[in-house]
Amino acid sequence: MKLIAPIVSLLFLLNACGENQEDNKSENASENVTVAEGSESQPAVVVNYDGFQLMQSACFSCHSPNPSVENPVAPTLAEVKLAYLDQYPEKKAFQDAFLAFLENPTKERAIMDDAIDQFGLMPQMSLGKDKSQAIASYIYENQVQNSDWFNNDFKSEQRRVKLLSDNLSDLDRGFEYAMGTKSLLGKNLKGQLKSEGTIGALNFCNLKAYHFTDSMSQVFDATIKRVSDKPRNPVNEANELELEIMEQFKEKLAKGEEINGTTREVLKGYVNGYYPIVTNDMCMKCHGSVDKMEEGVHEKITTLYPTDQATGYLPNQLRGIWVVKMKKRAQ
Repeated sequence: MKLIAPIVSLLFLLNACGENQEDNKSENASENVTVAEGSESQPAVVVNYDGFQLMQSACFSCHSPNPSVENPVAPTLAEVKLAYLDQYPEKKAFQDAFLAFLENPTKERAIMDDAIDQFGLMPQMSLGKDKSQAIASYIYENQVQNSDWFNNDFKSEQRRVKLLSDNLSDLDRGFEYAMGTKSLLGKNLKGQLKSEGTIGALNFCNLKAYHFTDSMSQVFDATIKRVSDKPRNPVNEANELELEIMEQFKEKLAKGEEINGTTREVLKGYVNGYYPIVTNDMCMKCHGSVDKMEEGVHEKITTLYPTDQATGYLPNQLRGIWVVKMKKRAQ
């Protein structure tokens, strides 16, 4: 029953309804051609990435849009905007600094040192440059730092982007589902790290992570899972096709190329979306070099996961992929 509150909260964010849906496209959307890699059945489609829509999927569960939220697990959206605006008042500089951190969240790239001390580093979201750009543009161009924006504009923005969500491509729809699940897991994992440390976070992953993933599968009417070529839990072992996709992602990552995800139609009437899980500094607490882990952490890992393979990573490596199986929408 402890899962109900966060699930209901995310449902509210994703499914806010209204009688009058606005069908106009956001002025803050970034137009881009998206191709479902490796899927001949799905042609290239034009996608208008909407900053608010992306934040609703990937950001709001940690970075609350409400400036007055109590007991946050990360800086509020208003605090993020004000911190970047203080150092980078011009739009291009603001966006460049914002994108640099989103693409690779490290202490060196961070400008909110106090927030890192309080909450820790955020995980690598693997949003891609175009989506990150849309988010940065929205934050800069809208008054998200003011309580009036949350009180007066937030719900109307939810209604506005509901129609956009209904018309996403399969590739971007799966991305939204994966990021929504990742964001919810990340919020709760960061909460555990803050309150109970790394050992507490390991206990959370062992006992609760599957419950959250299964619950989000019900929310989105899809099957959502994480797989890896070096699984911590044997049930997360990648199959032959997933291993092939992981190798393609690794090759791109090694070349410094962007990984936008891919789709495959593996069952008639259904499509699978595949999206990267990339390590960053925060991941090193449990997935980095064993000899650099906090005292007792590796012993706890081997107790919970006797066949663990998921250590020895460095930042910015592919640790696994999200796999989202969903009903294929009619073209």
